[in-house]
Amino acid sequence: MTTKTILSWEEFLAAGKEGHKSEWVDGEVIMMSPVNIRHEIILARLIASLVAFCNAHPDWLCVPSNAVFTMASGNWRCPDASLFRRERFRGEIPRTKADFAPDVAFEILSPSGTPSILQRKRQDYQESGVIQVWIDPEKRLVELVEPGRPLQYFQAPQALLIGGIPDFGLELENLFAL
Repeated sequence: MTTKTILSWEEFLAAGKEGHKSEWVDGEVIMMSPVNIRHEIILARLIASLVAFCNAHPDWLCVPSNAVFTMASGNWRCPDASLFRRERFRGEIPRTKADFAPDVAFEILSPSGTPSILQRKRQDYQESGVIQVWIDPEKRLVELVEPGRPLQYFQAPQALLIGGIPDFGLELENLFAL
């Protein structure tokens, strides 16, 4: 039986490098590889859409990729973008990580993402009841994984619609326009 190492928030921050994203997974600090410009353009458009949604629906909040969320496994994950209900904080927004998983995790696939890393991340999200949105810039395809529902795929000119989030729509034509 292996014992998982416990790490404080301060130790986690000290283990990282300035300007690099890292996650705490299965007892290890995992440094994330830098991404390409295409990834960041898609992320910027995604964030703009999420901000517009949250402005119209103040009971929802969104954050970009450096926010840390706690998964059911105890792992700390940083999705490329996250959407979650404001009520999850039960008061003041913490100055550290969220002690819960996001309602929706948006991930943009990158060439450095190995199948084993992606599978472990998918498992963490699934075990935590997170709606997963996997964006593939190369195929211009979005995979939606909602707990208890079959996989759904979306391509431009479709809009991504998420069943559990009223009035949410992400225009894929705009997201992938490069």
